[in-house]
Amino acid sequence: KKTFQSLLMNFVIETSSGVRSIAINRPEKRNTLSLAMMKELANAFAEAQTDNKVRAVVLQGLPEIFSAGADLLEPGTSADRYATEARLLAAADALQKPLFAEINGPAVGLAVLLLLSCDLVYCGKRALFSLPFTALGETPSHAASYRLAAACGRHLASEKLLLSEPISAEEAFNLRLVNGVFEDSETVRQTAARALRLAKLPPQALKATKLLIRRATEPLLAAELDFAKITFEKQANSAEFKTAREAFLEGRRPNFSSED
Repeated sequence: KKTFQSLLMNFVIETSSGVRSIAINRPEKRNTLSLAMMKELANAFAEAQTDNKVRAVVLQGLPEIFSAGADLLEPGTSADRYATEARLLAAADALQKPLFAEINGPAVGLAVLLLLSCDLVYCGKRALFSLPFTALGETPSHAASYRLAAACGRHLASEKLLLSEPISAEEAFNLRLVNGVFEDSETVRQTAARALRLAKLPPQALKATKLLIRRATEPLLAAELDFAKITFEKQANSAEFKTAREAFLEGRRPNFSSED
């Protein structure tokens, strides 16, 4: 039974049978997240936490893309973007209810970081994941390197972060970034079925179990978040980052001096 439905700025949000669905809906911009959208999504996570009708949350993208990450063409400083991203990811991490992600297409940069904050992630065979921080002259932000290495190990994390290589759905499963891969037409149904199962379980037991899992897998996260911020800010003030940023905005390949 549907109990709640809302159309916010570039989001479609509804609740049915205890499952809150939050869908990113900005297809003309490949579902990139503007600063305003990041704040809206953070608020949506906080609202889901306080709504007693909500037992589980599913994050997805419409219509055939999850998200191309942060809107890098939006005016603003890298410091503004970093702070707003941090608020969004903190809101996702703070959600005490099970958080699912349903991936029906590409997920890039910040979108992948959101997945690393989720408890359960399912994708279709067409899903494609990318962490192009190094290629953009940045460093992995918000402890992405720590979370990725914790999931799949140092060498595989190095391959995907240093080379900025895209990750297929099958690779994502092998890297333990997703829980399951389905036919594209089945991904929504399969994810919803699992969210509905959790919505019927004892909510306090789910909350306590999620807390125990997080405590076991992320004991050093706070320190890593601080170090990642310092490292990102240092790189964001470098000539190398300026070169990469200008090339991105002009749609060309950057040329880095061998002296740097």
